Amino acid sequence: MKLLNKRFPNEKFPPVIVHLFYFMSSLTFCYIYYHKFAPVADFYGKLSSNGIYAVLKGEAVKPLQFRILIPLIFKALASVIGLVKHISDKAIFFIIIVIICYLILLSFYFLLNEHFKNKNINCWLAFVIFYPMMWNFIIMNGQFFYMDYSVLLIIILGFYFIVSEKYNWLLVVFAFGLLNHPSVGYLIPAFLLYNYKKLLAKKTIIYTIVMTVLYIGVYKFMDYIYPSEEGYFILYNLPRNLSLFTGILPAHILIRDAILNLGGIHLFLLLFLISGQWKKFRSPLLYANLVIFPYILSVLINFSIEEVRNYITIIPFVLILFLLYLSTFENSFLVPADKFLSNTEKK
Repeated sequence: MKLLNKRFPNEKFPPVIVHLFYFMSSLTFCYIYYHKFAPVADFYGKLSSNGIYAVLKGEAVKPLQFRILIPLIFKALASVIGLVKHISDKAIFFIIIVIICYLILLSFYFLLNEHFKNKNINCWLAFVIFYPMMWNFIIMNGQFFYMDYSVLLIIILGFYFIVSEKYNWLLVVFAFGLLNHPSVGYLIPAFLLYNYKKLLAKKTIIYTIVMTVLYIGVYKFMDYIYPSEEGYFILYNLPRNLSLFTGILPAHILIRDAILNLGGIHLFLLLFLISGQWKKFRSPLLYANLVIFPYILSVLINFSIEEVRNYITIIPFVLILFLLYLSTFENSFLVPADKFLSNTEKK
């Protein structure tokens, strides 16, 4: 903990009781997730969305073969644990997601500190991220992808390093994220939205170029070392998604997904925008969250709109805007950070 305080002197790390709460909460959440998906998980199939061993052997189809971060962590942990005793591969995966889930809570706490003043409240408020996670990871999700937890963690960390302006750390997270899932690329527009007043500044241009070159270079290299033509990297799915509105999917399913995706907090986001309350927060901190709009457009074009796990990436952005909306109510326990512009209503 002392080492972390030296690295991030401006951050207040939660007390031990909060870390224990984060761990036990993560254990509970992952236990439910594990028992929904683990019994049918196939860690060996090259076509399997959880084919960790197939990825390690270089036999998985694209784009799964490019998502090697968790399989490498899995292999390292299995090697260490194997020195002590035998443990099943599914148990090893459970350990990994519990740790990642704990880190999601901790990193979201740091992200909250950039937006809201009271760090003591933020310690416990971080737990609110489990609400949209419960809907998109468990309740409405019917697919088990081994990298979903790490997708969310990397996005939160990248978002935090953007708004805290620790851009060298952003590059570190971005580099690891490239080995996990292409969605890390949305940190680039988030970075540009945060720096909208400094788009032509030398620093903004350099970091944007570095991230762009890394993104293209890493995936070109992985395409070279894994040349199999099975699968795809980018899928044009717009015609298929539009066809869902013509009766392929029952109307009540589409309505259910539209309302319950992210637990419905996106509906409050619409109220936030329509009511004009967002104008109180005209700040880079607000605008960075607007990456949700190009992301949703890309889901329509390149993903499957009814697959709720595809919206995991925007959980922190939508949730932060939802909490900002709550802070506009009278006597709200949420007090926006001083980083917001002077036209922000200070309480």
